[in-house]
Amino acid sequence: MSFSNQMEPTAGRPTAQADLRRRGIVAAAILIAIGILLLIAQVFRVEWLSLLVTPLLGVAFVAWSIAARAPGLMIPGGILAGLGTGILLMTQPFVTSAENELLPVAVFMFSFAAGWLLIVLLTPLAGGRPEAWPLIPGTVFAVLGGLFWMGEPGMRILQVIGTAWPLILIVAGIGILIRILSRNRRSI
Repeated sequence: MSFSNQMEPTAGRPTAQADLRRRGIVAAAILIAIGILLLIAQVFRVEWLSLLVTPLLGVAFVAWSIAARAPGLMIPGGILAGLGTGILLMTQPFVTSAENELLPVAVFMFSFAAGWLLIVLLTPLAGGRPEAWPLIPGTVFAVLGGLFWMGEPGMRILQVIGTAWPLILIVAGIGILIRILSRNRRSI
């Protein structure tokens, strides 16, 4: 039996070369589709069409992640989908014409938070194990979205948080030091 760069197919599992080929085809299809979309936007001067590039790129990464069973691709997929959807939504008339001038920012923050949640929900479909860490930035952006949604009262809360932020860091640092020092005493 000779060794080669290909893995032996076992139980329906594709060879490494076939897996790389499939990933390459998906990547090529994504690039071609985005290129066509941008070309159409330029030729026909359809400016709103260019706003679809980022969310569609996010969807493409999500699809690629699932098709290639590559959970790491879900991270840029979720981030780009959330960012792109936020950019697209914050330019819509129902958002920009609202009385609350901070509503577009709130909509963007909520969309970005949803992108982080998308990572948590869809990573298992790509063969990865569920991860909770994307909930941290997702929660931060959702809270910020809620504060912007509130308008002026939310801005006052953000101002207080902005002023108190250094104190929170100091308290967290002291807490870590106390925990480390108490562990060292127990070990002596």
